Amino acid sequence: MNRRVAFPFLTLSEAAVEASAWEISLDGVEWSASGEFLPHWDSATDIRVRRTIRLNYDLAASDLGIPVDQLALAASVRIGTGQGRLPRLILSRTRRELRPDDTSWEFVQTVEGRRLSMILDLQTEFLLANAPAEASALSPVHPGDRLWSESVRVRLEGEEPRFPIETVDLAQMLGGGIAGAAPWHLHWSPGDWTRDFHGAVRLYLNAKSSETLQRIEDEDPATIQFLLGDVMSQICERFLADPEAETMMDAAEPGSLGAQAATWLRKAWPGKDAAFIRSVLESRPGVFRSTMLALAEPGLGQ
Repeated sequence: MNRRVAFPFLTLSEAAVEASAWEISLDGVEWSASGEFLPHWDSATDIRVRRTIRLNYDLAASDLGIPVDQLALAASVRIGTGQGRLPRLILSRTRRELRPDDTSWEFVQTVEGRRLSMILDLQTEFLLANAPAEASALSPVHPGDRLWSESVRVRLEGEEPRFPIETVDLAQMLGGGIAGAAPWHLHWSPGDWTRDFHGAVRLYLNAKSSETLQRIEDEDPATIQFLLGDVMSQICERFLADPEAETMMDAAEPGSLGAQAATWLRKAWPGKDAAFIRSVLESRPGVFRSTMLALAEPGLGQ
């Protein structure tokens, strides 16, 4: 996602933070740099992760407009898993407060293989630990304010269906009308269900919906659920409207737009065919939408 959210306070510069690359070890054997895909993994194999992060306290104080003796920061590592652009299940959150005389953290943790699914999501953050007694007008002052963040996602199995996300002025992009005031817009063309999912779908977030943008940036579970539920409902409803939906449910190419729609529908209605699910959509559209929204709940996975 293009990060165009303007923070209401000063944040850390890249120069203030030194973070080594993530390293991964399978069952405690040899360490190697993490990449986009981790081969030779299965659910019986535990994953050990590590990295070292350091903070230049003097530069951090300058970046944030807070005197060094007033600056209290904490580093945080969140480990998540599950298919989708955001982790569907948070496995752990670890936090460590830093001091001017103790500015580094060698983070090491083992993640049980049985708890992992599709994606290993590693997020590192620096947060304000305590409110400073002295600060500039633009300094962060609330404990928990996010000052620096980095996310790394490692695919463990299969192909993850991803789509691009951008922040734009929807009113300008859509040429006026009430649609320009929506918090987001899904750009896609139904019909060609053989297209690669990644290339067929693009989500635009409204740059003028600052509150929604901040909630998405903060990964607010309810906001993410509503957003994903809307995406899933749009695609699945049009998929079921296609006369060939029954055939495509079984014959869609892996990674295609049609295959992703079929996957969502099977998870929502296990063991049911396209004709049955279409009847739900046509006769009980409220139930259909509620089911898709429930499927989008963080923790259930896509």
